[in-house]
Amino acid sequence: MSKYTTTKQMYSMDVMRVSDNHACGFMCSKVWHENDELYMDAILYVEGDTLPDGKKVGDVMIEADTLPDGKKFGDVKTAGRGWLQEDFNWDTELQATFGEVDADLKKELTDYFTTDLKAKYLANQKGE
Repeated sequence: MSKYTTTKQMYSMDVMRVSDNHACGFMCSKVWHENDELYMDAILYVEGDTLPDGKKVGDVMIEADTLPDGKKFGDVKTAGRGWLQEDFNWDTELQATFGEVDADLKKELTDYFTTDLKAKYLANQKGE
C-alpha cells in the first residue's frame, strides 16, 4: 500500500498521507502576471479614508513620482514581463509539506504535470 493517495484534478493534484490524513493540493506550476509600472501622481487623502494622526483630507498619502524629461503621469516607468510561469521544485515542496521527499509521489507529480498540461494551465489563466 502506498504511503500517499492522490486525486488528479484538471491542473492540480490533491495528495493525502495515509498514516495521518495530512493533505495538500499542488498546482502544476506557478502562474502570475507582471504589469507595467506607471509614473504616478500624488495620492491624496479623501473623505472616508482612515486618517493617521496629524493628517487631514487633501494631505499627501503617497508622494508623486519624479518625472524625467518628456514623461507624464501614466507613462510606463518599467515594462512588465507579462504572463509568467515557473515550475515548482518538488523536493522543496514535498519536504516543506510532508517533511520528506517520497520518490514515488515525486514521480507521480512529475509524470502528471507534463509540459502540455502546464501550457494548458497558462492558457487557462490568461483567459484564452
